[in-house]
Amino acid sequence: MAACQLSTKGDNPEECPVCLTGFDDLVQRPRTLPCGHTVCTLCSDKLKEQGRVTCPECRVTHAVPEGGQFPVSYTIEAFIRRLRDGKAAEASPPPSAGKGKGAAGSAGKKGAAGLSKKMRSFLQEQEATVVAAITACQEAQSQLDQYEATLTGWVERQQQLEDSLQGLMDQSRSSRELLQQERFRVAPKRKEAKKKEQELQTVREKLRTRATEQEALKVLATVFHLTGEVEQVLEECQQCFPDAGILTTARKVREASSAALEAAKAVQAALETVSTEEPRPQSVPEEPRPQSDPEEPRPQSDPDLTIMEKVQFILKPSLKAEDFRSLTERTRSLLQAGRVFAVHQVEGQRRHARISLEAGRPCLHALADHPPPQGASTLQVSQVVPPSPPCTVFLDLSWPGRAPRRVHIRLSPDTQRGRQFLMLCTGQRGPSYRGTRLYGVWCKGEPAECVYGGDYESNDGTGECVLLPGLEEGGEGRPWRAGDVCGWGRQGVFAITTRDDQDVWRCCVFGEVVEGLHVVAEAAQHSDITEVTVVDCGVVL
Repeated sequence: MAACQLSTKGDNPEECPVCLTGFDDLVQRPRTLPCGHTVCTLCSDKLKEQGRVTCPECRVTHAVPEGGQFPVSYTIEAFIRRLRDGKAAEASPPPSAGKGKGAAGSAGKKGAAGLSKKMRSFLQEQEATVVAAITACQEAQSQLDQYEATLTGWVERQQQLEDSLQGLMDQSRSSRELLQQERFRVAPKRKEAKKKEQELQTVREKLRTRATEQEALKVLATVFHLTGEVEQVLEECQQCFPDAGILTTARKVREASSAALEAAKAVQAALETVSTEEPRPQSVPEEPRPQSDPEEPRPQSDPDLTIMEKVQFILKPSLKAEDFRSLTERTRSLLQAGRVFAVHQVEGQRRHARISLEAGRPCLHALADHPPPQGASTLQVSQVVPPSPPCTVFLDLSWPGRAPRRVHIRLSPDTQRGRQFLMLCTGQRGPSYRGTRLYGVWCKGEPAECVYGGDYESNDGTGECVLLPGLEEGGEGRPWRAGDVCGWGRQGVFAITTRDDQDVWRCCVFGEVVEGLHVVAEAAQHSDITEVTVVDCGVVL
């Protein structure tokens, strides 16, 4: 749970791990980042840079939601309230014992008078927690009902396709069986959610009933136990449903069956004869995989999406390059949800690049070895990345005490250095600028100041860093101008100028900083330039 993340920097779970200020009012409310770590509202606002927030714990960068704030962690707030109430209970002195009939009579009168004001207030808070859990149960039931109805409809349509097309009968039957298994898995969870809702309703009535202190404590113990079980049931629903493998297989089989049926109808209409061979699609879908072992861990689900939203994302057709040019509503939603990846395969090695939406522009980040989440929309890198400049690439620079900030560079056309710079921003040839460091500053604080970087081999300027031949050819020669990106000799490293100098002539200029030059200038003034790291890189699509 997210509450575990509160004590990563300090031992006090009631404090923000960044500013060490206690979670309290609206300014200090706990907010959960997509990575699972929690910071207060004030620190979340301070960490914002160009519409993104870098987690101070794991350094993962997240896009700020459209509302401008990450969701409040109500679970952590309830946990803190329980901690504080427990401390208050421990601090209060226990009632005196053995004071004779007077003490007993006084206690009896208090019990007869009903609950204390503090206990009534606490019961009301717990009732609010139960009401929120009931609402969550009802929402889960609604989602599961819709999901079950969707599965039922798919089963029926799949059966109709089987009756019309014998060529894909085996694949279609296997897909239908998997959907049936998934539907059978949904029913028990829906019943379990219904049972928990009924139990919560019962506990809610008990919370409203006036009782003695002892009875109230028993009810509270039941509330704590039951809400814990409800949280577990809801988490299981999110993690288990939908099964991306089953739905993806069903979608592929259905598309292939429909295409084959349409092809058969077209042939029959054209020839006006009954075909003796049943046509098959050009690409036969993969054999449906068997149901995974329940003991194996299931794919990590996206907590920001409901069950039906994930179903819709999985069942929608694949994206195309034109979708990025028009930025349709569906494409925008997929990008904002972090569910679009580009695939690049060379010599059997398959790598993936995340595509995000930042400031209204799709950005492809450097390729990585880890696979995308199941159900993500994918397309080929070659479909969206230009083969050569002109194009705009980016470097995200960071150093101790500074969150990552972006530098946009417009690459000039028809230069080998520009082509190599693009390859190293995407990682299409293997290495990339991600994780490299700047290694030097020339004329620091003076005209013609520039920084050096791009040595992905040794990070100190001694590496050759050559992916393409002829790097010494091409490029523009002109007086030294702030923002120029240039190279020299046969090395593949680069320099970015931060100050003008009309007396110095620079050759091999292959690009220009169009946004974020102040970031490079600040990096040049940092006490140790080798601490400046390229934490991410890529290309603007």
